[in-house]
Amino acid sequence: MKITLLNGNPQPAAFDNYLAQLEASLTAGGHAVTRLDLREMTLRYCVGCWGCWVKTPGECVNRDASLDMDCTVINSDFVLWASPIKMGFPTELLKRAHDKHLPLIHPYMEVDQGEAHHLKRYARYPRVGLLLEKEADTDARDLQIVTDIHCRTALNFKTRLEFSLTTETPVEDLASRIISPAKASLPLPKRLTATSGVTVLPPRRLTLFNGSPRGRKGNTPVFLNQIAEGFGGGSEIHHLVRVRETEQMVQAFADAECVIFGFPLYTDSMPGVVKHFIEALEPLTGRATNPPIGFVVQSGFPEGLHSRYVERYLEKLADRLHSPYLGTVVKGNGEGVRIMPAEANQRLFTNLQAVGASLSKNGNFDTVVLTAISHPEQFPRILGPVFQLFVRLPIAHSYFDEMLKKNDAFEKRFARPFAE
Repeated sequence: MKITLLNGNPQPAAFDNYLAQLEASLTAGGHAVTRLDLREMTLRYCVGCWGCWVKTPGECVNRDASLDMDCTVINSDFVLWASPIKMGFPTELLKRAHDKHLPLIHPYMEVDQGEAHHLKRYARYPRVGLLLEKEADTDARDLQIVTDIHCRTALNFKTRLEFSLTTETPVEDLASRIISPAKASLPLPKRLTATSGVTVLPPRRLTLFNGSPRGRKGNTPVFLNQIAEGFGGGSEIHHLVRVRETEQMVQAFADAECVIFGFPLYTDSMPGVVKHFIEALEPLTGRATNPPIGFVVQSGFPEGLHSRYVERYLEKLADRLHSPYLGTVVKGNGEGVRIMPAEANQRLFTNLQAVGASLSKNGNFDTVVLTAISHPEQFPRILGPVFQLFVRLPIAHSYFDEMLKKNDAFEKRFARPFAE
């Protein structure tokens, strides 16, 4: 077997020793093992440019180490996603690697499990498993949230998560799980409903954190600015893509009266640049004076349900920070907001402004408005066959096809550059 260990450990420690023992055990069994220590690789953050879909189909346009990584991963029989937990989630290193797997699938959509998902690019994908090292405050809820999200990530990676284990598992037991295909993968998590936020004293000022890897040019700041407009008071916005300003942004969080934190859904959770910021907030964990916090998660999928899994993480993150949790604005089909004519966005913008107005007046996120924004949460079963037919029509692909044609890449749209 060809086995790849994606090591998201940011610095040499006991976790590396565990992986070294695992590698030795697998190698002794005659298996070809490649261990990729992500901290030693030049992996730039995915910036959402979509060049890997519309300019150089199947490859990141940034010629960094992700090309070798993706080639190794797609040609493996098994890939172990391995990472310590930091702030309740695998490290930003592993998250960055997941984001850079985007070239391995298509922008085009299909219906899978009754939901919209991306088409596969390759004929086969590796089996996958998850290995975690607990942090001091990791509890069963943290592990379940992380497992659920990675089950969804595996689904979008055209495979299934076979197990989610911790380093408390004996090395030989883990090696056996890797070598022997599971009779059944972990079940996909059930569909979730919206979380509930609390009511706080109405704030006078908002501090907004834009987690779009595109910075000012993303869709997320459009959402945040509309909420700020409805809020009507003072506000300031920080762009997390400016990683060199992380220290100043952590201080801005510490000084804030109320925070709204927005980002696009990236491989079923937050972009790597957002996880970088979350880890930087660790010194503020449990501080009694941390501000109330609400979230905005928008995605390119048409249904809101895709974002409900990371929403559970965000709720727990607020608890970890000891910040009152205001709730999460979830919106599917958000990719085109920044380029749509004003009339097409009128209903959405009215609702986003209502979120801000409710926060200013009542100190909470209006749940009726949140429900309206997230519609459709999922497509009714009766529409399943209709949607399946639609995604097969040329019009469903026209958005990406036009960009491919503009870049003289249309004929290469089904390229498999890493196929052996």
